[in-house]
Amino acid sequence: MSLHEREMEERKAQATGLSTALTGLRMAMDERAQGQMDLWDDWIKRPEFYPSARNLADYLSLAPGELAPFEAPFASFGISSLNRAEPHLRASIDAVLASLALISGQAVADYPPVEVFAAGPARLAARRGQMFGARRHAPHARIMASLGINCITTPPEGGEPRTAESYLRHLIGAGADALRIDLSSGGPEDWSGLAQMAREVAQDLGRRVPVQIDIAGPHCRVARMIGGHGRLRIGDRFEVVEKLVKGDVPRITLSQPAHWEALTEGCVIRINGGKLQGEVVRSGPDRVRVEVTATPPRGARLKPGMPVSLAGAEPELPPLGPEDLPALEVALRHADNLSVSLQTPKAVQAFFAELERLQPEGPRPVIILRIETAQAWHNLPDLIVATGGRCGVGVMISRPELALELGYARLSEVQDTIFWLCRAAEVPVLWAPGLMERLVQEGRQSRAEWNEAALSHPADCVMLEHGPHTIRAIGEMSEVLLRAERFMTRTSARLGGFVRWSA
Repeated sequence: MSLHEREMEERKAQATGLSTALTGLRMAMDERAQGQMDLWDDWIKRPEFYPSARNLADYLSLAPGELAPFEAPFASFGISSLNRAEPHLRASIDAVLASLALISGQAVADYPPVEVFAAGPARLAARRGQMFGARRHAPHARIMASLGINCITTPPEGGEPRTAESYLRHLIGAGADALRIDLSSGGPEDWSGLAQMAREVAQDLGRRVPVQIDIAGPHCRVARMIGGHGRLRIGDRFEVVEKLVKGDVPRITLSQPAHWEALTEGCVIRINGGKLQGEVVRSGPDRVRVEVTATPPRGARLKPGMPVSLAGAEPELPPLGPEDLPALEVALRHADNLSVSLQTPKAVQAFFAELERLQPEGPRPVIILRIETAQAWHNLPDLIVATGGRCGVGVMISRPELALELGYARLSEVQDTIFWLCRAAEVPVLWAPGLMERLVQEGRQSRAEWNEAALSHPADCVMLEHGPHTIRAIGEMSEVLLRAERFMTRTSARLGGFVRWSA
């Protein structure tokens, strides 16, 4: 036997060994995925979502790093390393097995039909167009522009005054594919009027521009306070109490009982977006003592109304508060997308029960799951299926909140894994907010913002906040996305399974 013949026999034996190992992994994947689908079965009311859920179950069934040992051997045979197979994982593995069968000299190689590989991306593309608009000549990522009631008629510095209608025409003409109505100002009549005007202007321009409304949901805040009108610094202490009475340190009550119940020793409490941060050092039946661990250099004030979040605890909050109902009623009448922060499958069920109470029949907006807490990140696969099994679903990466919850060091990792997970689930992703912020507000860019804008290109849609220079920012953002897509693919990473959040 010649050297070449011996090498060929060794390669055939290697291909046979790889095929045996991959077949074992494939069988284990089937068993795990079917178990996951059995758990999700009652949630899936829409048959059209079943293939997406099935592919997501396949993706989740792979243990982290389980495919990594195969990558180099597959590359040596010139076949797929499976590192971009999220949209069609099962078919991709079957195609590799068929190629290995040919290489090893087996008589039969059963390749999946070509159509199987196109089905998942086609479903994702259709959902992207439905949620964020469809344009023939545009970047892959759509651009969503925010609209504020008070600032819509405010011109850039030195510009001419403008009407709301003319502003909308310029905004859509500049390339806004979708619009988000900011509910921080105005009321239900203002929001309804703006949504109707946006739809009429888009129709007059021959465009379909979806409208999104965000429901804030119940948040925990400092309810009342006694004592301590100065600034707190690292090492100072304050107390969270159930009932407000005077003490030797500043005392506060919280607006959400669930947060009070979740305060245990070692729990980290963040106030006012993390400007004031402390750790619970002593927990009692009616009061909790907190030691301040982080503040700005000049210290931080503690005031009623400041938002409160917890790290290391997962309090269960209702999906909606009484203050959310006016916005929800407007959204059900006028919005294409409804963004909401839900933390658990139980909260998803409660949310849909409220939707059915308000609107028993008729079409509903697509639900955009706003992922802004560690708990939502941990439950993301279940949230997607519990929502997508009943209506259209998308995912919004709330980057500032996630950075605060998980740490800035983990933000890039978390963003990437959300992209891969949603690609497996065939669910569009909205990247928000904070992009081009200096350009939007001040009319000038920074190098960091340009780089960040380029890194957003894997998303299905990116959001720009409202400001004096939003129209200019849309054009700049579109150019950045187009250039990024010339040189970078949407995802190219090691397919390692979804690693659920841990501290």
